[in-house]
Amino acid sequence: MKDSYTIERECSNCGSKEQITVSRREVAFELVDINEVVGKNCNNCSASKFITYYQTPDLDFELLKEWATNPELYLMGQDEELLLADEKYLDNILNILDNVSLLDHKRNLLMDALCVIVYDNTIEDNQQKEENLNQRVIVELNKRREKLKQADEWIMDYIKEVVYPQLELTEK
Repeated sequence: MKDSYTIERECSNCGSKEQITVSRREVAFELVDINEVVGKNCNNCSASKFITYYQTPDLDFELLKEWATNPELYLMGQDEELLLADEKYLDNILNILDNVSLLDHKRNLLMDALCVIVYDNTIEDNQQKEENLNQRVIVELNKRREKLKQADEWIMDYIKEVVYPQLELTEK
């Protein structure tokens, strides 16, 4: 696993590039602002508009656990659930939901991410639907109905309209 990652910015005016090297943790949680490190203006032409490129690490259990238990950490400014709605994170998400004392809003984001996986693997527009993944996540959501109920307000209505009918939401 890589220990260091590059953040690069390209001047929108002259195309000059500058980069810095940061730790895995710093890039995962966007803890370093390249503009604060190298200055707010281009070193070549003094312009102040840039395109920024990040190498982003996959989130292992430890990074995801740290995120889930720390209110100060974010994986991205918004739509964290979309980043997490990936099969490669599924086992870690389930492990954290079941075994880590996590913050309520982070639990809600993780439950939302599970719903997004089901949504993405249900809608007709997705040509790469994975039925096995869809069924696995449905089973996992059914096991965590109480957590899903707690997260209900976090989940977008259009997601619920597709996902909830596939779940066992009423007690038998």
